[in-house]
Amino acid sequence: MRYDERTKKEYEKLTAGLKKVAEALLTNPILFATHPAKKIAHVLGVGETMIIRFAKAIHYEGFSALQTDVQRSLLTIRSPENKRADQHPFSGIMESDSDNITQIAGHLDWAVAEKIVDCLVEAEAINVIGYYQSFAYAHWFTVLLNTLLGNTTLYRPETDIGMTKRGSGQCVVIFSYYRYALGTIRLAEEARANGNQVIVITDSGSSPVVDFADHVLVIPISQKSVLEKGPVTFSVLNSLLLHVAQRIDKLDLINPANNYYIQ
Repeated sequence: MRYDERTKKEYEKLTAGLKKVAEALLTNPILFATHPAKKIAHVLGVGETMIIRFAKAIHYEGFSALQTDVQRSLLTIRSPENKRADQHPFSGIMESDSDNITQIAGHLDWAVAEKIVDCLVEAEAINVIGYYQSFAYAHWFTVLLNTLLGNTTLYRPETDIGMTKRGSGQCVVIFSYYRYALGTIRLAEEARANGNQVIVITDSGSSPVVDFADHVLVIPISQKSVLEKGPVTFSVLNSLLLHVAQRIDKLDLINPANNYYIQ
């Protein structure tokens, strides 16, 4: 059994810390194939013993055995050195984004995504929340979702005073990425207390906001760079929006022409 199969099989049994290592391995196996345990631990912000404990938790004798398996599994994957010599650096970045999207698409729980679409379509009202770097995702998602459903608002922390509406007809969508803003956690807790449907889109199943969610879609991006998270996140949101549009038979509203000079 390969490293990825072992990780998925044992995932639910792992502690929160070990799940963080598991998610990093699944989304960035090259990190584990090319660096010692100490370096991996530094990148992930955990102790070196956590990396070793993880290897044993998925039934390897130690980290070296895990690393050997990862290296063997990656032998057929194209390395960065194999890219065209004449490729422009800008093009290389876009290709890297594309590779990230393709890789992470294979690790997303699409059954959860389907439940999220159901929740959005059936909601009486939707409030979308995103602090700091997540605000861009929240704003973009709000605009397009409101175009489709007409019942979506963006939470504005500078003027709004928390989650005040009660009932399961109220749907709250929260974007929460590392380092996990305290404001979003507080709002998720309030929404849960009000009986709202809480949807969380995050980068880790062990993020603190998960405890208050009804539906959690994990986009397992092990790197902490906002620039790497952006393209993947927007691609996932594209998928959700297109499925919402399909469900309500309004695919034409995704790109309305009546608001533009060029029809």
